[in-house]
Amino acid sequence: MKKLLLLSIAIIAFTFSSKSQNITCGSFCILNINNVDTAGSNTLDVTIYNGDSVFINYPIVVVTNSLGDTIANIDTLYYFFGQLAGDTVAHTIPTSVDSISAGFTGTVYLDDPTDSLPACAYSYPMTCSVGINELASNVSFNIYPNPATTIINLDLSELNNTATTIKLYDVTGKMVKTVSTTEKTLAIDRGDLRSGIYFVQVLVADKVLTKKIVLE
Repeated sequence: MKKLLLLSIAIIAFTFSSKSQNITCGSFCILNINNVDTAGSNTLDVTIYNGDSVFINYPIVVVTNSLGDTIANIDTLYYFFGQLAGDTVAHTIPTSVDSISAGFTGTVYLDDPTDSLPACAYSYPMTCSVGINELASNVSFNIYPNPATTIINLDLSELNNTATTIKLYDVTGKMVKTVSTTEKTLAIDRGDLRSGIYFVQVLVADKVLTKKIVLE
C-alpha cells in the first residue's frame, strides 16, 4: 500500500509540475506527531514547520511506521488549504491505528502535487536544523466536539500566550469568522455557517496552528 500511495504522489506531482515553485525539503521540519480521536475515527496531527520561502499549495502528508507500513495517508481535503511560508501547521490526517507509542519512529512524506520534485521524506523523530522561531513541539490546541453542531469549543491552555487570534476558513480558503481572545478556552457559535468541512487557524506569537473541524 505504501508503494501505491507514493506512486500516486509522484503521478500527481508530475501532472501539475509546471504550475508551482519547487519546495526545498531541507527547509521543512516535522515537529511532532500526535494521535487524535474524533467521533469514531482516528487521526494523526502531524505538525510541520514551513521554513521555506514558498507556499505549499496542496499539502499531501503520508506517515509510515518503522517497518515501512503506511499508517496515515493522503487527506484529500487539504487540496483546499495550503501552508504559508513560516507557518507551523498541524495537518490532521486519517490513520489506521488506534494509538501511537511515545517512542514512535517512522517516516513522514510531504508533497505538493503542483511541485515538479519528488516527495520530501523525513525520519521521525527529527532534529530541526532550519532557523525556526518555533513553538515547542508538543504545543497544540484542542477542538471539541468534532463533529460539532452549534458550538465549536477550543481549549487553548497549552499555548501559554496572553493574546490569541482564531480564524475559521471554509474549504475554499475563504475566511468566514475571526475572533481574538486572551482566555484559555473559547466557545464559537457557528451562526449561519453551512454544514461541511472547516479549518480552525490559531495564530499565537508569529506562528500558525491549524486543525480541521466538521460542522453537521
